[in-house]
Amino acid sequence: MAVNENHLHARVFRTSQEWYADVDDQLDPQPDNPLWYGSYASQQAALDAACSRLAQLAS
Repeated sequence: MAVNENHLHARVFRTSQEWYADVDDQLDPQPDNPLWYGSYASQQAALDAACSRLAQLAS
């Protein structure tokens, strides 16, 4: 997958009882089609996962 690593961004948000994280590219920022996403029990877990995924995608 070709990704413009200079334009990646992460979102962390809560709905109901779960925290969600996703990573998207500025060129296609549609929330229904992220490059990566996951759900977590805590905000910290979501933040850690998003940061880890950003690092992986940028390398």
